[in-house]
Amino acid sequence: MNRRGVGAATVAAVAGILVGYDGTASGRRALERAAEEAREHHARVTVLSVVDMPLNPEEPRNFGTYDDITDEEGQSYGPPPETVEHLREARELLAAAGVDPELAWAVGDPGPEIVQFAKRINARTIVVGEHHHGFLSRTFGGDIDGEVEREAGCNVILA
Repeated sequence: MNRRGVGAATVAAVAGILVGYDGTASGRRALERAAEEAREHHARVTVLSVVDMPLNPEEPRNFGTYDDITDEEGQSYGPPPETVEHLREARELLAAAGVDPELAWAVGDPGPEIVQFAKRINARTIVVGEHHHGFLSRTFGGDIDGEVEREAGCNVILA
């Protein structure tokens, strides 16, 4: 079910495309490829930017002192400024290609978050930028594109 590169076989009946975007050159390649797929298959595109934070701001904290807790405790947080910038850039790049995307962000480990989000929105295709990883990054969990390929359960395009 997985594909690599531009010359691969056609995606059958694409219901939706999820693009993992992180503001890198490979992320921009993923946006370009997703735009091509969307135009060719009349598919909707959702862009997901994942923030790898040590603490999830959506979950309650059960530690610290009384003085640590602010008035905002328990309220939903918005995305960090860098994530807002990534999503703005993704919208602009896709709009220039004639695609009007949905935008989303998540907190967590990028590989599993991309896979779980794709399942939640019933994406038929995931497009992520291909990064070239060495032995250490593969060994210690830095191979996000490989992890998405292994776990997705749907078509994956590495751009």
